[in-house]
Parts: sequence; structure tokens; C-alpha cells
Amino acid sequence: METVLTRIYDFFEKRRALFFTVFAAGFLLLGYFALQVKFEEDISKILPKDKKIEKLNQVFQNSKFIDKLVITVSLKDTLAEAQPDSLVLYADSLELAIHEKLSPFVSKVSAKVDDGMAMELYSNISEHLPVYLDEKDYRSIDSLIQPARLKETLEQNFRTLTSPAGIALKQMISNDPVGISFLGLKKLQQLQYDENFELYDNYVVTKDQKNLMLFITPAYPPNNTGKNALLLEKLDSIIDNLGDKSFTNISATYFGATAVSVGNALQLRKDTMLTQGITVLFIIVFLGFFFRKKRAPFIILVPVLFGALFSLTAIYFIKGQISVIALGTGSVVLGIAVNYSLHVFNHYRHTRNIHEVIADLAKPMTIGSFTTIGGFLCLEFVESEMLKDLGLFAAFSLIGASLCSLIFLPHLIASKKERSTHVAKIQELSWIDKLASSRPEYNKYLVIVILLLTIVFGYWSTKVGFESDLQKMNFMSEKLKASEQKLNQINQYALQSVYLVTEGKNLDEALVNNEKLVTKIEALEAKSIVRKYSGVSSLIISDSLQKARILKWNNYWTAEKKQSLLSTLVTEGAALKFSAT
Repeated sequence: METVLTRIYDFFEKRRALFFTVFAAGFLLLGYFALQVKFEEDISKILPKDKKIEKLNQVFQNSKFIDKLVITVSLKDTLAEAQPDSLVLYADSLELAIHEKLSPFVSKVSAKVDDGMAMELYSNISEHLPVYLDEKDYRSIDSLIQPARLKETLEQNFRTLTSPAGIALKQMISNDPVGISFLGLKKLQQLQYDENFELYDNYVVTKDQKNLMLFITPAYPPNNTGKNALLLEKLDSIIDNLGDKSFTNISATYFGATAVSVGNALQLRKDTMLTQGITVLFIIVFLGFFFRKKRAPFIILVPVLFGALFSLTAIYFIKGQISVIALGTGSVVLGIAVNYSLHVFNHYRHTRNIHEVIADLAKPMTIGSFTTIGGFLCLEFVESEMLKDLGLFAAFSLIGASLCSLIFLPHLIASKKERSTHVAKIQELSWIDKLASSRPEYNKYLVIVILLLTIVFGYWSTKVGFESDLQKMNFMSEKLKASEQKLNQINQYALQSVYLVTEGKNLDEALVNNEKLVTKIEALEAKSIVRKYSGVSSLIISDSLQKARILKWNNYWTAEKKQSLLSTLVTEGAALKFSAT
């Protein structure tokens, strides 16, 4: 190995212009490909790959409600009387400003409940009523079609029709004078998970009318933190302007996966720059004091930079992207990579002979780098994508740094005069040299102290706990934490919720599995193990269950039962001046 490296050195030593051309071209080429790498800011990549986790991530990534930003509008003075009209005015102004200024970043703003959609849903349930009724509903129908109950229902219908509400409810009463369709409409209540909310002027407000909720669907997914950062910046500006000018007594906060993702991305970038910056600064200062040469720290960092660019280039061709978290741990790799150039520079400091430096260091540096690189490559066998990225980045960084230290660095560390003389100078030993030359392993007292400390450290190491709350992986600013806490206070079930997802080869199979699951949940609810559950099983029904319920409906309405009902309706309706047609 040393023969090859020595020949490479001699070849370039006689052709300095070619050397610097190759050196600069290599840096530029690696730099170009390194810039093509995409940086992954998804913090969930730190989790190990597991079938259950993959399915959970798939559900989250394809769930529209996960993307939504929840905006909470409330009074700044929490002890003040409720002012729902003021909240509505603020919400109107906020929605208008969002449409005007944030349209490129927002696909939808859900502020008011759509009356048209509610009527469409009612019509759909009325037209397909049999598929929404279960066994309990038929017991209720038995009660509704009793003559005495029918008389009460028709009298109530008469009072409703003669009131102002009759204008809106006339068609509904005409289509269903018995009120059977309301049994189907009650299924909508299962969609209301938390009873702390109601409608005020078609806005969703808390029952104390002190908080109003709006929902924003961003145009970009949560992992597009660049665009979403602009969205949140402009949204903050809108909220600040409204609070400073027209609504000084009202505040608005937001929370959602988009906001958390942006916060994580910004913090990861900041942390990466901070850790790398501190490491580089420390190395420059330390090496400057040690070698007492201005250019020494910068020359020693050349292989480190080369290694980083080499690693990113390799990652670009292997997978095209890397986790920012893995990149942030580069400060650890930086400390290892700098050792290679440090060995070369320090050895030359004592020998003043490049050939001797290459001969002495080629074998130990090569073997030593293999063991370190192999250790990092072992991370490719773990299940965490972030740790895999770290292994690749570290391994290729060390490969690049070691190659640069043995091929390019020897041409940079020696001045022209030093290369011509090859005379070793007697260097004045620094305090670091003196410390390195000491032999503490022969000090028996120091060995005894180390052994005792090992026992102490071993005992206390068993007391270390591991963080089990995955929520603490996310970085959230104080503002975002306060918003989450406020949202949790409003939604009393938020912190106690468990989300269940069923799957199948197709939608119908998933619905069948969901219906089986609901049966078990209802059993738990009957035992007071589950306080409340919410889901779509009452509205989105599998084909097999629809057929069974339609058959149940047809069997229930026998000819005698139909005739009895119609006869009673005609008789009791005539007494109230209702027309039989």
C-alpha cells in the first residue's frame, strides 16, 4: 500500500499544476453531486422499521385530517363573559384574509358547517334508510307505530307545521310523518366524539361559547416544510395584524402536524449548523494553539471537507436523500475524520520527510479506517432509517477523509523549502506532547482509582431510564406547546384517545373487519371499560351488512303491518285536517 501511495505522491510532486487541477476538479465534482442530495426532515425516520409502524405511518400519510391545522379563536381574558358574536366576526375576518393572502399555500378552509351538505346527508339517509337501521331501531319502530304514539306524533307535526319552522320542515314531515328517518339521523351522533362542541351561526364553538374552531387544509403535505414554513409565517402575520388593529381582546392559536413538522425542520437545521459550527471552531482554535501555524487548522480540515462531500456524493448515487438528523450527528464523524489528517500533519511535524510519513502511516491508517468504517456500516443492519443514513454518511466520510489524507494532504502540508531540505527539526514539546508522552498505566494509585470509579459508574449506570414518550422526540416551541395544551383542555378526550384502524384487501373487507371490531368495542363500552367511541361504521356499511339489513326491513313490513299503519295515519290525520294524499 505504501509503495502505491509513494508513487502517486512522486508522480504529482513532479507535476504540481496537474495535481492542483485534479485536486480542484475533484472538489468541484464532489461538491456538485453533494448539492443534488435531498434532505429528509421527517423525524419519524428515527423509529425502527416495523410492519405495524409502517402501516401506522401509511395511515397517517394518507389521512386528510392529519394534515389539517386547527385554529382556536378565543378571548384573551379567560375570565370574561362569553362573546360568541365577536369570535364569529374575528373568524370571518381571518377566513377572508386567508383566502386573500394564503391561497397558494391553502387548499381549503373549513370554517362553517355547510347547510347544503347537511341536507344532502339527510336526504341520503332518508332514501337508504333500511341500511342504517339495526335491531335496537326496530324496537323503537315498534313503539312509533303504536296508535297512541302515532296520535302524539301527528299532533306534534301539526304544531310544527303551523309554526315558522314549518316552512323548512314541511317536506321532511310530508315524506316521513311517523319520524322513522330520525332513527337513521341519530347515527350522525356517533361522529361527534366530544360533546363539548356545538354550532353557533354554523361555526363550531365550545359549549361555553368562549372558543371557536377553524380548520385549514394546507396545499402541501407536512413534509414539505419549505412551503409550509412560508404558510405559517404569513398566517402569524395575519393573526398579529388582526390582534393589533381590530380585535385587541381576541387571540388565535394553531396546532397540527404541519406546524410540528415545520418546527422540527427549523430546529434540526439550527442544531445541525450549531453543532457543526462549534466543532469546527473548536478544532481550528485547538489546532492553531497546538501547531502554532495559522494555516495548519485549515489544511487539516481539508480532508474532513473532502470526506463530507465524498460521502454526500456516494449517498446521492445510492439513495438520493439523507436524514437531516443523521447529518446533524456529523459533528461526531468530524471528530473522527480529523484524526486522519492530524496523524499525517503531526507525523510530518516530527520527521519532515513526506516519504517517511507515507511509509509509516499507510498501513496503520488503512487498517484503522477499515475497522471504524466497518463499525459504522454495521448500522445498515438496524431497522431505523435514520441510523442507516448515519452509517452511510459516517462510513463514506471516513473513506473520503482517509483517501484525501494519504493522497492529497502530503502535497499541502509541506512548504517548498521544507520539501527541498527534508531536514527534521527539533520541536519544542508543547504541554500536549508532554501529556501524551506520560505513562499513567504504571501509576498503581491511578489504576486503583480508575478501578474504583468503574465500579461506581457501573452501579449508577443501572439507574439510567429511557424515554418512553415518543411525543418528546418532536421539538415544539413554547408557543406551539401552549396551543397544544389549550386544544387538549378544550377537547377533554384528546389525551385519552386510542385510534384503531382496520384493513382489508378492498374497502368492503376493511368495512367488514371494522364492523367486527365495533361489536367488541360496544361490549367494552357496556362493561364501562370504554367511555365513548366514535367511528364511521354507522354510516359507511359493508355490502354484506347492507343486504342483511334490507332483508330485515322487507321482512319487518308485512302486509298486515303496513295496512295497520296506513289506516291509523289516515284516521288520526283526518282528525287534524291532514290530507290522506
